[in-house]
Amino acid sequence: TNSLQIYKKLLGEKKVEIIEFLATSPDKYGFINLTIDEICKATNSSKPTVIDTLALLRKKGVMKRIKNGVYKLTL
Repeated sequence: TNSLQIYKKLLGEKKVEIIEFLATSPDKYGFINLTIDEICKATNSSKPTVIDTLALLRKKGVMKRIKNGVYKLTL
């Protein structure tokens, strides 16, 4: 869709892929149990890109880091 293309231009294609992957990963309580390395493998992304994306989501209040490998969606 056009909006997806806009997001990809604004954020970068890889970050949008990572966000889409994370958005479909939480359990029924909203927790995402994935390490940075697992996210890298699943999205074929570099570690710095995954770290930047997670930092962006935390900064914007979309996600909270509980501990290594555990994140909580806070939408």
